[in-house]
Amino acid sequence: MNKSAEREICIIGGGMGSISAAIYLRSKGYEVSVFEKNSTLGGRANIIEEKGFRFDVGPSLLNYPWIFENLFEAAGEKMDDHIDLIEIKSGVKFLWDDKETFTITSDFPRLSKEIARLEKSHINGLNSFLKVNSKRYNIAFEKLLNRNLDNPLGWGIGLGFSELLSGSMFKSMYSDLGKHFKSDYIKQAFGSYAMYLGGSPFKIPGFFSILPYGEIAYGLWMPKGGIYSLIEKLENILEKKGVKVFKNSQVSEIITNNNEVKGIVLEDGRSIPYEIVISNVDLPTTESKLIKKINNNSFDKKQMTPSVMTFYWGLNKETDFPHHMIFLPDDYKGCFDDLFIKKTFPNGMPFYTSSPSVSDKSLSPSGKSTLFVLIPLPVTEKDNEINIYSNEIEKIKTRIFDRFKHHNIDLTQDNIEYEKIYTPDEWKNLFGLYKTSAFGASHNLFNIGPFRNKNKSRCKGLYYVGASTTPGTGLPMVTLSGKLVSDRIENDFS
Repeated sequence: MNKSAEREICIIGGGMGSISAAIYLRSKGYEVSVFEKNSTLGGRANIIEEKGFRFDVGPSLLNYPWIFENLFEAAGEKMDDHIDLIEIKSGVKFLWDDKETFTITSDFPRLSKEIARLEKSHINGLNSFLKVNSKRYNIAFEKLLNRNLDNPLGWGIGLGFSELLSGSMFKSMYSDLGKHFKSDYIKQAFGSYAMYLGGSPFKIPGFFSILPYGEIAYGLWMPKGGIYSLIEKLENILEKKGVKVFKNSQVSEIITNNNEVKGIVLEDGRSIPYEIVISNVDLPTTESKLIKKINNNSFDKKQMTPSVMTFYWGLNKETDFPHHMIFLPDDYKGCFDDLFIKKTFPNGMPFYTSSPSVSDKSLSPSGKSTLFVLIPLPVTEKDNEINIYSNEIEKIKTRIFDRFKHHNIDLTQDNIEYEKIYTPDEWKNLFGLYKTSAFGASHNLFNIGPFRNKNKSRCKGLYYVGASTTPGTGLPMVTLSGKLVSDRIENDFS
């Protein structure tokens, strides 16, 4: 008999990491049950549907489609049979206070022209940037991110001598970008990706220049119907494959005895025995709230990614905005210092907008449109504190529309027909986030690879999946996280 068939696995939380782990484990023959506290799966990749408007709650774009194709293949399916991908050819438009703009796109001639304009020369570093980061990207996905590497030596070997010698892990992202570009606008745009890794481009390792490279090389995509349509299709596959899914079923405790997992306790008091439990709840929240017999404060001093306030606006008119826009302040370094060092309201208030109905008209009623706005904000000092910026809704909203007006964007608050707002504390309460951090643990030098929290606990039978464990944050990474934890369990119990 297949030993895996004798083992039943519990997964706490129904986010993308959980869905991925369930599919990979089911493909190995394990029995899997998923317990989700909310009425819908997806975790932060959730949905709001009101008055004919459809909003993705969190992730608003799909990077690296091949990662999701592999997930469908593990389930014996083809992604193309389930998902229609829309390419976002407009890329990402960056806008500064001084009204300069820059668009990152996978359209090479257009990007090359933009780079030449800002560099004031057709002889520039775009080709060298792409060449260097193509090699890094291949190293990352072929040797580092696709396997469980607990040993720094093994990770260093995977990284390679030449990359270690280049210093990309020890020099900052901003410094790394400076090897290729002179324009501060280009360096600031590419460097802004560090914000969602939980750090400043003046601190985050230069190796992470692969993030803007990945969008240039592989494009930006969105499933027709929005990101949540991906979750809906995968949920259908879970059902088809026999994964048991229990919604509105909050787990209040992971039962342990003698440093071994024994099961879970649901909020209604029921106990269910399990030898293997995977938590898709944010790792520090799992350790501090769900395991009663372990006093773990390993995350107290650890840097986290920022909290966010998000606005979901159904607009009473059609818009022709670029699908993705990022508004950056003139005091670029200062805003990162505010967010991650001083932990105060960021100077100039950078923010991101997504206009998905520009690319997919089915997401809003005819003649109307949707707009999603995300503002990064500081996290709390302690997990039990209220985030003071949850009370700054009107201040933040006013600044958004002031910035729109500054850039001659034809939109006022009178155009809002439907509004939903998630404050940092609402994000925390909905999705079990630690210190209101929206994207999990930061990716500074000592919190990546073998230095990041493992997907395996010291408590036998307890495993982790999601943004705060390996390999990291973001929809593609947590999808890979599901594969890695399934590989870990198979290795431990086969």
